[in-house]
Amino acid sequence: MAGKFEKLQQQFLCCYPVKRMAWSTVHMPLVWKEQQELIESTCGHPLNKSHPVRRSYQEAFLKQLMHQLKDQEELHDDIYGSLCGRMAESPPTGYAYKHYLLQPGSHITLRESTSFVNEGTTGLCTWEAALALADYILEHKTIVSGRNIVELGAGAGLLGILLKLPALELQTGEVLLTDGSEPCVQLMRENITLNFGTHSTEETPQAEQLRWDAVSEFPWQKYAEMDLLLAADVIYDDSQLDALLKALDYLYSRRNNQLETLLASTVRNAETLRKFMSALDINGYKVTPCSNVSACASHFCRDHTAAVQIISIRR
Repeated sequence: MAGKFEKLQQQFLCCYPVKRMAWSTVHMPLVWKEQQELIESTCGHPLNKSHPVRRSYQEAFLKQLMHQLKDQEELHDDIYGSLCGRMAESPPTGYAYKHYLLQPGSHITLRESTSFVNEGTTGLCTWEAALALADYILEHKTIVSGRNIVELGAGAGLLGILLKLPALELQTGEVLLTDGSEPCVQLMRENITLNFGTHSTEETPQAEQLRWDAVSEFPWQKYAEMDLLLAADVIYDDSQLDALLKALDYLYSRRNNQLETLLASTVRNAETLRKFMSALDINGYKVTPCSNVSACASHFCRDHTAAVQIISIRR
């Protein structure tokens, strides 16, 4: 359905900032039929109708669209209708949806918090580093093929859902998503059901609560021996570094160091990142930088100006 508005559709459904959307791809003026097609590709998309993106974003998008069309003699009734319809809706609930279109016939839908911090955690929404790590995996598929994978601090569950999507044929082994926050675990389970329905547990990621300071108490025997750890945006806070390092030490020792970690971090505080890297070196880990996926090769609409560092950790 997207046609000439394919990029705008992809950006709209994942709530890409409206002022940075690919408006230059929209060739003005738009005739009545083209305006209708644009609305049907965005606000009227079946995914947005069944699982709508947040109301404030839809309002901002429609207002920006009206600004883009300000020199046109006529605006389609559906544009005004969509804006009025959004404004007349009941108040937001604190959660909304995002849809990541990956390739024809393949997408991820996530229910996420509309606030960066909610229920005492930052993990109820998807952060930039997770998108960057997902991009890296899709460009280096062999790194996950046949491997049993555990994600630490999995948040809303993007990476684990991506790993098990049948259309992507990543051929992973068992995928276990973990987070220390019970609300995050519940949200992950909702998102797994949302994307996989009633598939068997062998075909879907699993989600469990795991506190890093109690990693040895987790029932690891219930799951396949892990080969690969994933983590995105887990070292933003100095107070969590010791617990994370102790968890890594336990997991690597448990696997006789036959384990690799792919860790992605948005560089917000260079000192925090430096402390973590120094601690890895002191504890005998070898860190190898991984290259980011370029904007032109990216599978996601994301902020490529954000400084995201991806590293491989071995011992």
